[in-house]
Formats: sequence, C-alpha cells, structure tokens
Amino acid sequence: MTEPILALDFDGVICDSVEETAITGWRAAGAIWRDIRGTMPPADLLAGFRRARPIVEVGYEAILMMRLLRDGEDPRHLLATFSERIPEVVARAGMDAAGLTELFGATRDRWLAAAPDRWVAANPFYPGLAGRLVARLSRASGPTCYIVTTKQRRFVEVLLSARAVPFHAECIHGLEAGRPKEAVLAELVERHPGRRVCFIEDRFATLERCLNARLPSAVEYRLAGWGYNTIAERQRARSLSLPIWALADLLHCLDQESHLDQ
Repeated sequence: MTEPILALDFDGVICDSVEETAITGWRAAGAIWRDIRGTMPPADLLAGFRRARPIVEVGYEAILMMRLLRDGEDPRHLLATFSERIPEVVARAGMDAAGLTELFGATRDRWLAAAPDRWVAANPFYPGLAGRLVARLSRASGPTCYIVTTKQRRFVEVLLSARAVPFHAECIHGLEAGRPKEAVLAELVERHPGRRVCFIEDRFATLERCLNARLPSAVEYRLAGWGYNTIAERQRARSLSLPIWALADLLHCLDQESHLDQ
C-alpha cells in the first residue's frame, strides 16, 4: 500500500501551545489596555483560557480572549459566544485584524528573543511525537508529511528546530500563505496524484468547514481528540461519522501506514 500523505495541524496536534498563546495574548493585550499589566496572566485567567481555547482559531484572537476573561467573562459562555463577539472586541482594541496579528507576532518575537529557552518550554510537543516525526521524515524518499496551520511559519520552524525535527520549509503551510486549510489540502491532492491525504486537525469547526467544501475523495479527516476540542464537539464529530483519534493512533500511524484504514 502506498504510504499516505499526512497533513498535520500544529497547535493542538503536534504542540500543546496553550500556555504560551495565553501569555503572549496577555502581554499583547497589555500594549492596548491599561488595566492589563504584567508579563503573566493571573492563574485563574490562564485556566480560563485553557478551557476556552477550543474556540480560538488564529493567534491574535488570544488578545481578544484575554480581554474578555479580564472583564470577568465565563470561559464556558465564551465557548458559545466568542466567535460572534470578535468584531466588538476588535473595535474596542482600535485595531483591525491585520494590526492585531502584527502585534501578536511582534510580542512573540520579543519573548523569543529575550528568553528563547523559556519560550520553547512553554510550547511542549505532545509525548512521543518529536521522535516519531524524525523517524518518518528520515525514512521518506520524498515529502509525505506536511504541516497545515494558522500559526506563523517562523514560530513553527523554531519549535521544530528545537526538537531536531527536520521539516523542510516548503512543507510548512502557515498563516503567511493567506489561504484557508481546505485550499491547501486541495493543492496537496493535486501535488500527489493517486495518493490519499489524511488531514489531522483538533478544531472541529475547521474539519466541518473542510467537509462542507466537498474536497476530493482522496482527502480523509481525523479529529485529534487530545487537542483543543470539547465533549460536545466530539459528539458532533461522531454524528458525522468523523473518526476521532487518540494520540496513540497518530503515533502508530507515523510508525506504519496501515493504521489509516482503521
């Protein structure tokens, strides 16, 4: 059987970035609002961000999330309402999405430059993944694994390099590309004719959008149950017959191709 092409989301699939994202969001929010101070959010807001993290799609939204949590919003309520409130909080910030994206990236850059070891430590990889990725990439004669993410590519590259995972830059599709994930997946099908492309993503709304886009049948989907999603979202995935993987499933898949048929 021909080895399938893997398209992996990064945050919530490879990297448990919730702590770093929350801290960066807090620090960036402090550049906008005077009542947000210090380099670390209070412990209760950090916990609230972790709970509400499944609804955050793009990095700059962490700034908005920290604003609402600082206002006393219940993270459980934000899971249901955050997406529709984004325009309101963007207006409060007095910046557009592009400006907030630039602020969020620049805040990350400053932290990375000032304390690279601490920044990398705040972005741990899920257990076992770094070694399995190294093994798969080293045995492949050509590209069989891609990263498809809304994270800026330069940060992905730093984290991969810190774990000695040899991803080529052209196999990392980040925020800079300016294309939705479904467009990247369609491109991978064209690039690898006759091959299956398995997209492993932790955000249910993204998978649902890809399903609605009716991509070629060569694209298969897996919801990463260990990532940033909720019980309700996993129930919805089951109702759509969308396979839900545990981390062990991905580790096994990286070891041998046949697991995709299960």
